[in-house]
Amino acid sequence: MISFYARNKLHVQTLFPGLTFCILVVLAASYIAENYGSPAILCALLLGMAFNNISSQPDLLKGLDFCRNDILRYGVALLGARITFSQISELGMQPVLVVVAVVLCTIGFSILLGRLLKIALAPAIIAGSSVAICGVSAALAVAAVLPVNKDTKNYLLCTVVGVTGLSTMLMVLYPAMIGNMQWSPEQMGLFLGATIHDVAQVFAAGHMVSDEVAEFATYTKMLRVTALVPVVVVLGILFRSTLLTQSNETTKDSSSDTTAAKPARLLPGFLIGFIVLMLLSNIGVIPEAGIDAMSDLSHVCLLIAMAALGAKSNLMELWHVGRKPLLLLVINTLFIGLLAFLLIL
Repeated sequence: MISFYARNKLHVQTLFPGLTFCILVVLAASYIAENYGSPAILCALLLGMAFNNISSQPDLLKGLDFCRNDILRYGVALLGARITFSQISELGMQPVLVVVAVVLCTIGFSILLGRLLKIALAPAIIAGSSVAICGVSAALAVAAVLPVNKDTKNYLLCTVVGVTGLSTMLMVLYPAMIGNMQWSPEQMGLFLGATIHDVAQVFAAGHMVSDEVAEFATYTKMLRVTALVPVVVVLGILFRSTLLTQSNETTKDSSSDTTAAKPARLLPGFLIGFIVLMLLSNIGVIPEAGIDAMSDLSHVCLLIAMAALGAKSNLMELWHVGRKPLLLLVINTLFIGLLAFLLIL
């Protein structure tokens, strides 16, 4: 027990500097939002980006990563308590049909575009999946079931950097764009949830418009995240023989560095939490006061995650990822945006 306490105490101490920085940014963003009318989400992101150089400090890295990843997932899971069956019934089957269409069409389009750009099949699938499903998480999960080599790993790194930068830009661009359209909150949420790559940016973009839009956007995004399961399973079956061959070769050569044999985690924990809380709140297990408290805590978690995301975002890195991977991601992003727009009209 003493050893367990000592290990966890050390872990908390390593997280404390980065967590403290993010909380200070959130307090500053909240002050600006209350006194000048700016969205707190956007303020937290921009203030974090203003202190981008702080992410180079080793003492803050673990805390920033914890805020950007773990606290974000807690916030998304807690939001499930606010999603009601009546909201889902209002949307009907349209979100499901839109999600199925954008996921399948974007991955297929990325494969065809990859051939045109003379990019190998595996990197094209990784890029298409990252845009179609859930950004970095999808890219890493899909890469785990595909045969990879050194070039594919380089493309994977470019995809991770590129899709994060593009998603951050869309988070600011799309709310401003749809604000000038005569769309209902359901349509706005459906568009944001069906087009922006990462969960964090969808959540933030929705709140920049309204809380109602954020709920619809998050629900749609969760449907896209769920699509990761069948996509990874199908790709794992299609590439199983190649992957086993590569795994055997890696076993013979212990010095070889590859992540191909690593299993992918199909169902993210935050998605399970989102679904469980949604079900519990709808059957009356969670009281109204508990739902309100979870909603407020979810908003705080998002602000902290946005501060960390801003501190670790460097959009200038997009210019260093290479022309072909970046071009593939940009065209895929334009494709999924145009497709979702046409389907929602």
